[in-house]
Amino acid sequence: MKKIAVIDFGGQYTHLIANRVRNLGVYSEIHQPEDFQPKQEPEIAGIILSGGPHSVTEPGHPTLRFDIADNKLPILGLCYGHQLLAQLLGGTVEKGTAREYGPADITCDQKSRLFSGFSTKRNVWMSHGDHVEVLPPNCRSIAFSPDLPVAAFESDCSRYFGLQFHPEVSNTERGMEIILRFLEFCTTEKRWVAGSYAEEIIERIKYEADNKKLLLLLSGGVDSLVALELCIKAVGVDRVCSIHVDTGLMRENESAEIISHLESAGFRNIKIVDAESLFLNQLSGVWEPEKKREIIGRLFIELVDAEIAGIRDKTSEWKLVQGTIYPDRIESGATRNSAKIKTHHNRVDAVKKMIERGMVIEPLKDLYKDEVRSLGRELKLPECLISRHPFPGPGLGVRILASSDEMPEPGYNSETEKLERILSAFDLAGLILPVKSVGVQGDQRTYLHPAVVWYKNESDIYWSRLKECSRAVINELKTVNRVVFSPYEKVSTVALIISDVNKQRADLLRRVDAEVRHETETLPDIWQMPVISLPAVDEKGLPIFVLRPVTSENAMTADFYRMDQKLLRSLYDRLGAIKGIGRVFYDITPKPPGTIEWE
Repeated sequence: MKKIAVIDFGGQYTHLIANRVRNLGVYSEIHQPEDFQPKQEPEIAGIILSGGPHSVTEPGHPTLRFDIADNKLPILGLCYGHQLLAQLLGGTVEKGTAREYGPADITCDQKSRLFSGFSTKRNVWMSHGDHVEVLPPNCRSIAFSPDLPVAAFESDCSRYFGLQFHPEVSNTERGMEIILRFLEFCTTEKRWVAGSYAEEIIERIKYEADNKKLLLLLSGGVDSLVALELCIKAVGVDRVCSIHVDTGLMRENESAEIISHLESAGFRNIKIVDAESLFLNQLSGVWEPEKKREIIGRLFIELVDAEIAGIRDKTSEWKLVQGTIYPDRIESGATRNSAKIKTHHNRVDAVKKMIERGMVIEPLKDLYKDEVRSLGRELKLPECLISRHPFPGPGLGVRILASSDEMPEPGYNSETEKLERILSAFDLAGLILPVKSVGVQGDQRTYLHPAVVWYKNESDIYWSRLKECSRAVINELKTVNRVVFSPYEKVSTVALIISDVNKQRADLLRRVDAEVRHETETLPDIWQMPVISLPAVDEKGLPIFVLRPVTSENAMTADFYRMDQKLLRSLYDRLGAIKGIGRVFYDITPKPPGTIEWE
């Protein structure tokens, strides 16, 4: 069977590229660049070079290990792969001002082989700092954006194609058609048909369980729930036990709702562990996002060890099951060339050591969230459980931002004037906030400041203008990776305060989150709506919160939700009635450059 080789340069979307190719009927495999030699695999019909966090302008960057001059196969380079391909063919790549993160409009050459028959204008998804400055010999630009003369190129021989954008993500308009067009240069054979996810995974669990009993960490989200159902089908309900840990960082009534749903669906052997004091004590005084995630992940494993020790059976007769999905792994820096964006609780050092010893089963580790939901429907699980908004494993621990007098001084003062200049073109004003959030830009982790903006004169909300403003601010300011909006009030002062993760802040955040969920959880277009508590106060000395409603397909990319203005007004009126809260901002940042969660 003919197949496509996807070369993994550490990009966030490498696995997604392979998934898209298979969905189009052509088998694909992921290869590491250091090990890949196409001549050794005659069934390979084409090669796709993924994105990645590196720069081809720096020494020691990942590259291909075969002679591209001898290559006879079609090659498509995406983002970093686009830049690397151009360099290997004799072109020049440079760092510069053409940084683009998130949506961008490009103009395509309809006379090109890759885009013939497509619309001239299309909106695509970018995430890059470097760009192709000089094209290789015998190649020409076939697309450009307002900031980028070479958004795509192709060779005269129709063998080499480079795209600075990401056609594999759902945010790129008709991106699958571009991938399909490339596949048509590679092969006419489209015989790949994926079998049942459920049957394949159940058989794998049976093999990995090796006659042992299974202990599953059950958050109540769709990932752990689907993993639980698969384990029951694989080894039987009597060999599966579940632990739900109430960390004190859950949403309002979360644990009670989870158990009620599961019991009504017929699940059993579920134990609730009350660990609020343990988690809050360990997080006291901690402000670094990665440190918080490490603590939470370690505590989960310590609780599992304690539970196993309390079971009469020997520890060696148990294996841990986690609902880890692919985005958890790639954001944790799981592949050879990938960068760590944030360490998920199921990828802390304690877990990785258990994985190395063969003590962990992760039946969903190669799937995306949308695939997990499809799998849940295949297993006939209740839709109310399948479609619940995702909730991070660390819970409110990563939605309560902390601060300390040990934090470094903010580095944004030099860009304040530049921000004012950019905002003036949109009739907006704003300031850079003294807090920081995690982002992903060019497949690398960033930890930078958000900016808050507000209208100078307008009373109506124009989401399209705010989207363009957000893009301009983030692409031009090096100290900013996120933009939030103050819908109804101008902002005079935002002051950082020293604060950590504690029960008082968790209780207030739960109250705010409950009101938000009451107003919005029935909106089908909202994938997830985190509410963030900032370690900052407004001019009245009241704590500031941020709403983060996003639309997404699989959480690898996301865009902010354009809320109906009447609903937004109603929501803000409800939040304004809560005693003890100050300003509420609205996050208008896509992913990239902002991650869905702030930490």
